[in-house]
Amino acid sequence: MHKILVVDDEPRVSTGIKNFLLGSELNIAHVETALNGFEAIDYLRMETFDLVLTDIQMSRMSGIELMETIYMEQPHLPVIVISAHEKFDFAKKSLRLGARDYLVKPVERDDLLRVVGSVLRENEAIGRQSLALTEAQRGAGGKSGQPGMGELLTALVTEGDLPAKDGEALVALLSDQSEGGLFGVVSIRPDLTRGGFSDREIALQGRKLLKYASINILNECLGEWRGLSLSGYGNEIVAILRFGEPKAHERGAGIESQLHLIGQMIHMNLKSYLNVETTVGISSLHADVFMLPKLMDEAKAAAEWRHMNPGQRVFYFEDRKARENLGIADWIAQVNVFSQTLKAGAGSDRTGGNGEKLLQTLRRLQDEAEMFNSYFGMLAYRLYGLLLEQGRSNGMSLQRFDPDAYFRGSDAEGKLAALGAYILEVSAMLGQLTQERDRSILARITGFIRERFRDPALKIQDIASEVHFSTAYLSYLFKRETGKNLWDFVTELRIEEAKRMLETSDKKRYEIAYAVGYESPEHFGRMFKRYAGLSPAEYRKERQGSDG
Repeated sequence: MHKILVVDDEPRVSTGIKNFLLGSELNIAHVETALNGFEAIDYLRMETFDLVLTDIQMSRMSGIELMETIYMEQPHLPVIVISAHEKFDFAKKSLRLGARDYLVKPVERDDLLRVVGSVLRENEAIGRQSLALTEAQRGAGGKSGQPGMGELLTALVTEGDLPAKDGEALVALLSDQSEGGLFGVVSIRPDLTRGGFSDREIALQGRKLLKYASINILNECLGEWRGLSLSGYGNEIVAILRFGEPKAHERGAGIESQLHLIGQMIHMNLKSYLNVETTVGISSLHADVFMLPKLMDEAKAAAEWRHMNPGQRVFYFEDRKARENLGIADWIAQVNVFSQTLKAGAGSDRTGGNGEKLLQTLRRLQDEAEMFNSYFGMLAYRLYGLLLEQGRSNGMSLQRFDPDAYFRGSDAEGKLAALGAYILEVSAMLGQLTQERDRSILARITGFIRERFRDPALKIQDIASEVHFSTAYLSYLFKRETGKNLWDFVTELRIEEAKRMLETSDKKRYEIAYAVGYESPEHFGRMFKRYAGLSPAEYRKERQGSDG
């Protein structure tokens, strides 16, 4: 049975759509209506819906802003746009602008049911696939309530510093990959300043829609590679690719050809559907999921090569690497890979698969003092830099980890003998610093929310910006540390403040509603009863009566 949310500031319209849907044969169990984007967001944070239908032109929060919030918090929730503007070119001519479809008011019943039915059937098909995957994960020892695979992959590629226990959870969720496989990252840079079918300059809101459209197109065209597309900074879009274990004839040139094909396909699809020019940077492939941050760096570096080759649109990292002089550049790359692995496994006894390889390289250089000291210094100071990154804000002294102090007086053989212990100590300290950082960040998050929960326009992007995290990792960290959903915490603060005001003041319901962050008294009343079990009036009567 399906559950749908209808958002429109004209009650007559939303009620009419609700009646159409409930009277249909689409197996719809419940239709909720919201008068504006703020009410809609509250419902979405509190309940699970299969589909949202929203007007574009609404006061206070437009449908475009609502879609942006939905994308950030529930990227897989489908949206259908309803508008009285028949000549809204972007949405009219391209149904890929962040919405599954576009309906013009007055909405015809048959059109509405056709479009809604199509989206719900697609959801059911996706749901069956997800259920099969979930059952497979449970069979492999996965636990219910764990963050989703997409959420953890997003956190890993954007943060690059998941603690060891979270990495283990990620590995469990990826248990269906036990037969082997490869990961790759693509950095997509669409030029969103111009485009669309009118090939005109695009305003800021239009760029947001155009970016959503690009992500939708990427999710479709990368399905063969189980692609996961997510929003990066600015106009950047990041795609994570997951390949099965390549057959013998597919290795080497075969894989390279496939990656070039993916890059060209991304560029051509965005050009064909949205008329935007795009630069695509593609990383190498790696079997270790913890290499995703490093692959992200590779993809970004590849995309930046457009400045040196303005006529080219697709860049593959391995192309450049093959042309570079190895040696010092290769060593730097190996050190970066190792440091990211160490960072991801901070506090555990894992030192990364590249550790022994680095030691072997250093042993071969023992007799070349200048080269040895240069290579050794790059590694040791890179590890020291990891500690400084994590410990900069807590005032803890990390002086004893300074390589100049730790290895003072040691020759090459002595440095190599002490390096293993140094790496283990750095890993243990990283684990401690990460835990302290997370506790400190959680305090900042809750403090920020306590200051801002009365603002009806509060968004997860605002909170994420405060601590410089991605929205996915913010939600994951908050749930992990507190055991509750971030927006449940916001709502609890609002309801608790409302209770206090009902008990200690004579303010009317609408005054309290506005004071604690709700746009309408009616919506406040529904939310209050859902959390407190009583209406605001019943609560006030009960509390004031008991005081008397």
